[in-house]
Amino acid sequence: MRVICVDGGASKVAGAIVEKHNRNTFKIEGEIIEERYNEQEDFIHNFKPLHLAEQQKKSALTKNEKKQGKAYIKTVISIIEKLMTKDKALISIAMPGIKTTNKKGINIMTNGPRIPNLTQNITDHFGKSIEILDLQSDADMCAWGEEYGENGLLRKVNSAYYIGGGTGIADGLKLKNQLCSFEQESKWIAKCWELKLEDGNSLESLISMPGINEEKNSRDKIAKNLALLFFERIQTVFRGWCNTFITERQLSNTHPYLGIIIDRIVIGQRLAEYFNTNSGKIIFNRVRDIFLEQCSAENESLRKNFTTNNINEKIILSKLRESPIIGLGAKAWLKNEK
Repeated sequence: MRVICVDGGASKVAGAIVEKHNRNTFKIEGEIIEERYNEQEDFIHNFKPLHLAEQQKKSALTKNEKKQGKAYIKTVISIIEKLMTKDKALISIAMPGIKTTNKKGINIMTNGPRIPNLTQNITDHFGKSIEILDLQSDADMCAWGEEYGENGLLRKVNSAYYIGGGTGIADGLKLKNQLCSFEQESKWIAKCWELKLEDGNSLESLISMPGINEEKNSRDKIAKNLALLFFERIQTVFRGWCNTFITERQLSNTHPYLGIIIDRIVIGQRLAEYFNTNSGKIIFNRVRDIFLEQCSAENESLRKNFTTNNINEKIILSKLRESPIIGLGAKAWLKNEK
């Protein structure tokens, strides 16, 4: 079986073949292929998504959404075609946005068009030569890649929080030595894009790469709120939701993981690359300092777990840029073996 993995982002699609190395490790075979949506003739350069409230009401697709959706679909198809052989292919796809109930399309998209019949359109194009798995969360697959990639930073850790930064923020969790989906655990924990600051702006808009690159946002504000996010994740897992940020929905302060202390925070994707630059290191060091200040005011368990002596081992920058593709491959191989 040829496993083709396609990671759809906000502006481009990346794809590659993933092979099984051993029971717990999966690797990319060959090169990663990338294409941008704006290379398609259907692409609308000034496209604006339907207002989120209208999307949540399940309003009919607009003419522009349909056209922009075609550009997205054609880009995904183009990537798959370049990776196909005569062998039947198992296709594993991750896309941003909230998926349809049947996991075959996208119902809500903050930075692009809704595409409710995404996988059906791809199947119609290729026919029986492919099998497409349910659409995956790009955030979940980043965490899966860190778990099943050879150099992944979630391996050999019982509990961890993953944050990947690019156009948006990807959240991942590993608790009790098991990968957890934010969607499945949504009753007690919120995704980053759901969290709001006191000024009403979203936390994601501040700490994702567009927010960091925005000159009006101060380094201190970015560092403070990123540190608070890390502390909120630690605190929420350990004792339940404590209203560190504003949310539009009620979160439970009880869950099955109460009392667990997260062992590691892994920062990935473009956010990790930025924190390795000279300007990024300034913010990153400040993030760790503020985070330690928050922990020092906590109970003994949290104080002992995060100290100046071990902080370099507790908050780590990942170099596994291809983690979502590896995660998609691991998910496909493991599902196919069941």
